[in-house]
Amino acid sequence: MVEKEGIIREWKKREYFEKPSTIRNRKRKSLERKMLKKQRKIQNQKSY
Repeated sequence: MVEKEGIIREWKKREYFEKPSTIRNRKRKSLERKMLKKQRKIQNQKSY
């Protein structure tokens, strides 16, 4: 139940202070990873 509500994840995120620039960079990199994964998925579907 605790895991479902994301309490542990939230606690780990707030455990240490993170600079705003670091947060932006982390979000940007995760978005890039997501886009690359989506592109690979689309290319794999086309090759079939």
